Amino acid sequence: MDLFEKKLIYNLKAKMTTSQKHLVNFTFAEKQLYGRVDRLYLPIVPNNMGATLKDVRTKGQNRVQALNFVVDAFENLATQFRKKIFVNEISRNEKYLSDFMAHSGYIPPKAAYNKHIAMYFRAFERVIKENKIKFVNFNDFVIKIMPYILQAAKKKPFTFPAFVKSKFCPMECSGLVIDISDIEFQNDEKKIEHFYESKNWEFYVNACASYGFMIDRNNPSRLVADIASGDMLQYAEKYGILSTDQVLNVAYNKAHFKYLDTFRVILFKMYNQFKPVRIHKSVEISPARVKNIVETPIKYTLENLKEEYNDAYFLDLYCQIRIAEEESQFQEGEIFSLLNDTIEMSNENLSNAINSFEIIINKTFDYNGSLSYNKMKADKLRE
Repeated sequence: MDLFEKKLIYNLKAKMTTSQKHLVNFTFAEKQLYGRVDRLYLPIVPNNMGATLKDVRTKGQNRVQALNFVVDAFENLATQFRKKIFVNEISRNEKYLSDFMAHSGYIPPKAAYNKHIAMYFRAFERVIKENKIKFVNFNDFVIKIMPYILQAAKKKPFTFPAFVKSKFCPMECSGLVIDISDIEFQNDEKKIEHFYESKNWEFYVNACASYGFMIDRNNPSRLVADIASGDMLQYAEKYGILSTDQVLNVAYNKAHFKYLDTFRVILFKMYNQFKPVRIHKSVEISPARVKNIVETPIKYTLENLKEEYNDAYFLDLYCQIRIAEEESQFQEGEIFSLLNDTIEMSNENLSNAINSFEIIINKTFDYNGSLSYNKMKADKLRE
């Protein structure tokens, strides 16, 4: 209750302090996906090619990175702060809004995902022990573990594309974010004290806008590059990126790009980690006779696993999990057709098959938290 009341006070303070449109609530509707999905709501991650990662010079003790044009805009913003301090136009005694510097930035999406998937390994280790699950080969393992994956994936994403689009993936994975404080996210009191009540707050808000940055209303030290802003796109022009669409198409790859290989490796590692050393079985030879036998689970290398279980096998598993992860309201027959069509298309071109599948399941309309979902919920309340 104490935290709830503090959050109400924080929200009220934020609304009273400024009405600037670039002070953005990134937890509302599709804004929560900003920088992590493209126009079709397909999950995306920086490719470090079209726009490379760049170190921030104006920083604290830690190395801080973001996409190159974001860093350039930030450095100029920091220079503007120093100029205003020098001519005494703003206060020089603010902890974060005088000594303006980056404290954190880009988080590699794959590193964040690896930490996330490690949670699944720990959870399934307990599940397998508690339920005494035994298996002698990879397919046997998949049959027995898939129901648990499908059930868990409804609440916590299992695949990389679903992770990128989820609340478990930090916004910093987009490469568009730089945080100028080390204040813990849950500490609303300090955020109010050092930002909303700062003498330099109004200058900060206006300066960020003029350099193409949005400010996270729930964490006002977090600057998010507005890739639809002409001011931000001016910095991107230096790197041959002239529009918002070019940012999305040139600086990012689809999260599902080449992920099937990683997906196969994850299941391969799970099998090796959880397979028993041996399995003791009792086999009935006749009504009066039982024979005890010992089975040893098959040992696979990644190469002979690929030989025995082809891409279509893993694609089918991947698609089943992705459907469970999304809130799409497919009927059983529609799911069956979608899986069949995807597998059939993969025989011609695996990448195109996965891309088409992802386009179909990533529509966000009427999803929990989407703008249309919130509108529908509000309409029902009014009725």
